[in-house]
Amino acid sequence: MLWDIRALMRPALSVIDMIPNVHRSPAQALLRRTVMEGRPLSLRLTREEKELAFHDAHIPLTSPVGARILLMLYKSGHLKLKKPARKSLPALEAYIATEATFRAEVTRILHEDEARRSRETAIIADPSVALPEELTTRLIDRVMTAHLGHGVAGEMQIAGLRCLRSFRQGQPPADGTRMAEIEAEIHWFDGNGNRQPAPPNGQPG
Repeated sequence: MLWDIRALMRPALSVIDMIPNVHRSPAQALLRRTVMEGRPLSLRLTREEKELAFHDAHIPLTSPVGARILLMLYKSGHLKLKKPARKSLPALEAYIATEATFRAEVTRILHEDEARRSRETAIIADPSVALPEELTTRLIDRVMTAHLGHGVAGEMQIAGLRCLRSFRQGQPPADGTRMAEIEAEIHWFDGNGNRQPAPPNGQPG
C-alpha cells in the first residue's frame, strides 16, 4: 500500500474507541478477521477493499471503510461490550460518512502514482525526454541501472545533463555485526554547471 494512502487512515484502536464500553483488543482482532476472512458477517471484499478497510502493520490502521464494517459488527451483536449496546454511535457514524471523500482521495493518489510510473518508464526508455526539474538521484540510478547494468559506475546524458554514478565502501556498523555495505554516489551538473545535489562541506564539487 502506498504511504500516502496509509497516511489517510487512522490507528484501528482510535476508531474502535469511538464505540463506548467496547473491549478494544478483541474488537480489533474481530475487525481484522472480518476484513480478511469475511467471518462472522459473510462479507466478500475485493483485494482493494480489504487493503482500505484494514492495514495490518505494527500499528494496525483502518479507514471509513473499516469503520462501516465495525458498525455492522456492533449492530449484529458480535462485539464484546462492557455495557448494553446503544442505539446510535455518533462519532463512528460521522467518521463513516467521510467514506466517499476518503475513496476519492485514494483514487487521486492512485492516478498520480500511475502517471508517475508511466513517466518514469518513458524516461528510462529514452533519457533524453526527461526534464531537468525531474532529475533525482533515484531516477538517475534507475536509468543507469537499465542502460549500464546493476552496480555499474559510469556517466550518462539524462535530460541533456551530465549525470554520474560511482560506488564506494560505506562505513561498517560500530558494533561490527556485519560487513560495510557498498554505497552509490549519484550526482549531476545543472545547466549552470553546478553540481546537484551540492557536495557536503569540505568535499570537492
